[in-house]
Amino acid sequence: MELHTQEVVDVMVMRVEGRIDHLTAQGFENGLLPLLNECTGETKKAVLDLSGVTYMSSAGLRVLMLAARQCQKQHRIIVLAALQPMLQEVFRISRFDMLFKMFDTVQAALEAIAPPAVSAPGKT
Repeated sequence: MELHTQEVVDVMVMRVEGRIDHLTAQGFENGLLPLLNECTGETKKAVLDLSGVTYMSSAGLRVLMLAARQCQKQHRIIVLAALQPMLQEVFRISRFDMLFKMFDTVQAALEAIAPPAVSAPGKT
């Protein structure tokens, strides 16, 4: 599992790649939650690009639940983007689709939460 970040105007875009299971979930948590703490000041929005995630177990869903709670407590926004069909089904069954706003693409997520980010040079 790898986690890459890019700041686009006032949004932190975090791209996750690989499997998130019981072996990698702790690394995912250790990478994601501190990044969300860095979303301060003008950057209080985050897009989690899951297009590179091939599998997510309940351990990964737990990390996302922690992220959602953290953002809610800190009055920050986190949305999910580009989930593969299998992952979309997992989110639907586990009702995580009711916890997070989800978008088909990172572009659509940026348009929804930060329109100025869409016209920024070097956008995702």
